[in-house]
Amino acid sequence: MEKPNIIELTAVERNIDPKRLENIRKEDLVPAVVYGPGVEGNLHFSVPRVALEKILSVKNLQFIKLMFEGGKHIDAILKVTQFHPVTDAPVHADFYATKEDVPVTVTIPIRLKGTSPGVIEGGRLYQSLRKLSVSALPGVLPSELTVDISKLQIGHNLKVRTLKLKDITPLMSPDRTILVIRPPRGGKAKIVEFADGEEAPQEEAAEAAAE
Repeated sequence: MEKPNIIELTAVERNIDPKRLENIRKEDLVPAVVYGPGVEGNLHFSVPRVALEKILSVKNLQFIKLMFEGGKHIDAILKVTQFHPVTDAPVHADFYATKEDVPVTVTIPIRLKGTSPGVIEGGRLYQSLRKLSVSALPGVLPSELTVDISKLQIGHNLKVRTLKLKDITPLMSPDRTILVIRPPRGGKAKIVEFADGEEAPQEEAAEAAAE
């Protein structure tokens, strides 16, 4: 599994002044804060909006190196981003400082690899979990979790407990289903993906209950 990219992000320290926030945003900067191991209290700063949006456009896990004036830097992950309700532009970002010997909680995307023989035979692939919350030391975290489906036949499913995660602790139930290959209903096979936590349509749920 590939390691997360390390992205350098320019950070300019700022004072806590609500009256200044709007001016900061007019300068195409986004107010931000970093907290966590090695950081005393909350450190407030600003980052370039364009650079932050580029980070947000990547689904894979990334490590951020916050670069402050004078050569100071803080290793971190992007924890929370607030967006404008109308323009959807980022208006504030929370970063969490990381240390090599301190476990961190992150969400990692799940990517499917290969082609399922069950799908080729007409089965339908349902992916109900697209990302997984885990806890681990920063050094062992991958940028994404790759799941090989090249041996899955009709009727097979994968659960969280089937993942091979060395030194990584899943924070979801081990019985949580990642995906399932369901039998065909006739015609060509189709792939339907559901967002995390989304329920299947009623007709599919009824069919599943009957199996």
